[in-house]
Amino acid sequence: MNTALALERPAPALARDRNFRRLLACAVASMLGDQFTLVAFPLLIMVVSPDPMALGWAFAALALPRALFLLTGGSLVDRFGARSIWMFGCYASALALSGLAWAVYHGHASLPVIYGGAALLGLFSALTLPAGSALVPGIVNARDLERANGVFLALRQVTIALGPVAAGSVIASAFLPAGARSAANGALDGYVIAFALDAFTFALAAFGLRALPVRRAPGPEAGVITTTAEGLRYFFQDRRLRTYLTYMAAMTLLMSGPVQVALPLLTHERFTPEATALGWLFGAQGAGTLLGMLMFTARPKLRMVNLGITLLVVDAAIAVLLMPLGWIDALWQGVALLFAIGVCGGFVQVMAFTWLQRSLPPRLLGRGMSLFMLVFFGLAPVSAAIAGWVLQFVSLQAVFLATGALLLAAVLISYFGSGLRRLSDV
Repeated sequence: MNTALALERPAPALARDRNFRRLLACAVASMLGDQFTLVAFPLLIMVVSPDPMALGWAFAALALPRALFLLTGGSLVDRFGARSIWMFGCYASALALSGLAWAVYHGHASLPVIYGGAALLGLFSALTLPAGSALVPGIVNARDLERANGVFLALRQVTIALGPVAAGSVIASAFLPAGARSAANGALDGYVIAFALDAFTFALAAFGLRALPVRRAPGPEAGVITTTAEGLRYFFQDRRLRTYLTYMAAMTLLMSGPVQVALPLLTHERFTPEATALGWLFGAQGAGTLLGMLMFTARPKLRMVNLGITLLVVDAAIAVLLMPLGWIDALWQGVALLFAIGVCGGFVQVMAFTWLQRSLPPRLLGRGMSLFMLVFFGLAPVSAAIAGWVLQFVSLQAVFLATGALLLAAVLISYFGSGLRRLSDV
């Protein structure tokens, strides 16, 4: 066989991989179901309590267990295998959502019940998140990993775009047989169906993967605490991984807060109706992200010199595009800027994700990916809190300008002060 042909397998080969198609179908079903819960969850809380703090406490109940147990989840993935842990997390999430649907149907949807359900879902996501990220490298051929991740993350963007629309329609119009329930309780039927559908997709996805062959390295024999410590030690002793993680943490801390907090405030000040305008802005970024992922999937080896330079150049472009956001006075300007930011972010997101998967030894894949996710899930709320505090004292224009300037400074420091510019593909 010609060696060059063997190394450059054509793109359709991935489409003919039955195991990858099965994984993709199960994952898409699960991700689409999640969108129903993500829409139903805050709306239900606002029905139960008008207190804005109730919504904050609910999201804290969801986020805290996930952040606390992500590293433990990664250790369990390495010890017992990605498929087993993902299936367990999916089945457990299905049970928690079924319980929440039952409580809403029978009129027991109090705040403590909702908080408890949120905490359970956050805990089980600490298992499914690292397990899901370790499944793709265990199924596809190593040379197809970029394309596989590109397809996987692009379809995730599609579910994020389409899922909330479907969920909103179901919640607004669905109804169940009344039976002996009160009319007020019957008004919550849409939420019951939303949670039940998410539970069904979790169970369906786990059942569909029950016989999926997943390659895995021998798991560690030590306890969870010991194996978690081993993973952290390996990560921080490897200079490339340490530099990479530090850079990603800086980007998350500097950028996610302004997008989450300053952009809605900008919309509130400048545009009406603000809900429609904010939908267009977030939708533009989401569409751009999808396009960027598809571009990477089509050209997975496209680089500017090497991977590190490509990452730095694209992040510098994002920084420049963020700066003028505070001065927009027409919706199309914000849509254009956020679409361009999304394209840049989507392109490097798949590239960076794939590099990390390939850089980690198979026996540490779960722990490494859980640490990577912890950076995003842990620092994004911190960034949002900082942005909210800063906006009490400075203008929106200053926040976007300073954010772009700080991102550029981080890119320059990383270029001259670290080895990131020499980062190459694995």
